[in-house]
Amino acid sequence: MGRFCNYRPGNGGTRAAGVALMVAGVLMFLIFVPRWVWTSALGVCMISVGYLLWRFGG
Repeated sequence: MGRFCNYRPGNGGTRAAGVALMVAGVLMFLIFVPRWVWTSALGVCMISVGYLLWRFGG
């Protein structure tokens, strides 16, 4: 796919940061779902941002 649309995967730093955000978001979501809604929403946002960094990090 890279030769057709000039896609270059990101370096290891953004991919590692994305994975770390996804793991932290999942842990936050699992721990705080029964307690506070806003922290579980923050966990979902962290998972989303982590996925975007992991997938499209440049």
